[in-house]
Amino acid sequence: MNRQLSRNLWLLLLLLPMGLVSGDEIKVGFVDIPYLIDEAPQAQAASVRLESEFAPRQDAIKERKRDLDQLREALEADDLNQGERLQIEREFNKTERRVKRDEQDFREELNIQKNEEFKQVRVIVLEAIATFAKENQYDLIISDGVLFANKRVDVTEEVLKQLQQATDAD
Repeated sequence: MNRQLSRNLWLLLLLLPMGLVSGDEIKVGFVDIPYLIDEAPQAQAASVRLESEFAPRQDAIKERKRDLDQLREALEADDLNQGERLQIEREFNKTERRVKRDEQDFREELNIQKNEEFKQVRVIVLEAIATFAKENQYDLIISDGVLFANKRVDVTEEVLKQLQQATDAD
């Protein structure tokens, strides 16, 4: 059993008897955090921002790949003399190295930016869950490591609505 699930079960087992002894019911909810992070309007806005920010570089890489294809076609031509073929091969190799380097740099920078953006989204989602739990008087909200959660305790959609309302208010 993984650590998170084990910790959640122990916490639940410790809290349940407290509620039974004192006569108060314990209000427990479940939240699917990966779903919230994917569906939150803040995450979708971050994706749009990243896409627009990186689109020009992606277009430039596509253009270089088209150049590379043209050079490849030129190399396949039968009417080239040795000097022309050598010059085109050099240009092809240079362009190919540049495309590979640009693609690698692009992926690395995009991943860094994505991680930063989604780290902020995760903080917003966790804060929304805490706010939701306090406003709705939940005693326990659980997430990862849950093998089953009845829809009765699944508050994911309600937290998503809260995140959407927060975006609409901005």
